[in-house]
Amino acid sequence: MLRDDIKGFGYRRIRKGRLIKNFLLLLIAFTSLITSIAFAEMVSFQKEYTYQAGELDRKDSAHIIAMENVKRILFEEIENYLNSKAAIKNLQLTKNQTMALISVIVRTDVIEQKWDKNAFYVKAGVSVNPDEIVKFIAVLSRDKRNIGEIKEVRKKAVGILRRLEKLKEQQETGKADAKTAGQYNEAVKVLSAIDWFENGCVFVNSGNPQKAIEAFTKAVKLNPTYEKFYVFRGNAHGELGSDKQAVKDFTKAVKLNPKYVKAYVSRGNAYARSGNYQQAVKNYSMAVKLNSKHEEAYCYRGVAYGALGKEQQALEDFSRAIKLNPEYEKAYFYRGLAYAESGNYHKALEDLNKAVELNPGDAEAYFNRGRVNGLLGDTYKAVEDIRKAAKLGDKAAQNFLKTQKIEW
Repeated sequence: MLRDDIKGFGYRRIRKGRLIKNFLLLLIAFTSLITSIAFAEMVSFQKEYTYQAGELDRKDSAHIIAMENVKRILFEEIENYLNSKAAIKNLQLTKNQTMALISVIVRTDVIEQKWDKNAFYVKAGVSVNPDEIVKFIAVLSRDKRNIGEIKEVRKKAVGILRRLEKLKEQQETGKADAKTAGQYNEAVKVLSAIDWFENGCVFVNSGNPQKAIEAFTKAVKLNPTYEKFYVFRGNAHGELGSDKQAVKDFTKAVKLNPKYVKAYVSRGNAYARSGNYQQAVKNYSMAVKLNSKHEEAYCYRGVAYGALGKEQQALEDFSRAIKLNPEYEKAYFYRGLAYAESGNYHKALEDLNKAVELNPGDAEAYFNRGRVNGLLGDTYKAVEDIRKAAKLGDKAAQNFLKTQKIEW
């Protein structure tokens, strides 16, 4: 999921004047990619796990712990399989990073389960398309900060399992105190919340934000003090166009953690999508105050400045983002659009070339590069770029070619 982005300026005309203000939500996790994947043969994985219950366990706690363990085993099996095929080695991810991403892409199905008051047995499985999983991981891994967020939640789950084992041992060895049972139950609730959180991410990444919101809400109810749950639910609300509700979630996250940079960036994006660019700038500015190396905050503040007609400040922010991360294709894309708006088509072309180089699947970058090439008088390159955008699914490019009776 995991991306909370704003998509383009809606550039369908390139002209001098204020940066166009049509902010759209980039799907949190590339649902358009799903329909474009050439499906390979499905691969199935099945694993079993039996959890030996302790004195502190009930059926529900035993079930949650058993499921967390079988999920971990399944994710590790998938990671090993992908590595054995050399499918993800060029992404340069650690094992923990890959497993964290798998946890928000793959939904685990229960095949069989059984509880006899002493042990909880579960057999679970997943069926995946390896090519699809690799493409999902490749897209998500482009944002290192999101990887960090997801990895942190997965690490938290592993830590809770260890804590539960320790509390269970204390109970069984007579070292428990009056607080042990309460601590155990609370840890189980947090573990269940993480399971719902990961389910929510899977729903987002499969294109079902409504189901995602329902899952994130269950996570919030089980663990109402974990700020990340609110931000991810807010992003899902944003995908459905409920920016007011998204702002409420981001504001709650900020109250829980006033130094949570992602919450300010996400709230800024929600304000920008609803046309409140002044508030957007305030939130992005708070983000860069907390983290002066946050390239996304600079980039999106540049977008908001552009929408406010402050082209020079916009260009400065895009350039800061690029200086911080020379591989950040969005900053090149937006700066290219800003240059185009000011009539500097040669610089615009340079930036859009770089955007396409860094992300060859960006239809909007091809479309706008085509428009710039047209304005520079290179009709052949203009048509080729717009054809490429059309093939990648850009509706405006397709409509333009239809009106010109040009095939793609």
